[in-house]
Amino acid sequence: MDEIEPSAIPEAILNQKRAIDLYLIAVIALAIIGVLSIVGAMILAAWGKAVPGEVWTVVGIAVGALSVMLGGERQ
Repeated sequence: MDEIEPSAIPEAILNQKRAIDLYLIAVIALAIIGVLSIVGAMILAAWGKAVPGEVWTVVGIAVGALSVMLGGERQ
């Protein structure tokens, strides 16, 4: 079988054995921030409260950073 090679993980991360743990923590944290922000906005909307625009800014930044970390190209 062909080995899966990471595409977006920088060489500095791949060369250090423990650095991948920090990369994984960052990916998980960004995913959690995005999910919690969306769930919080849904809860506020369900209670009839106005959802602040900052919530969507946080979601956009977290999801954008996550997509760059996971789908970017290695340079």
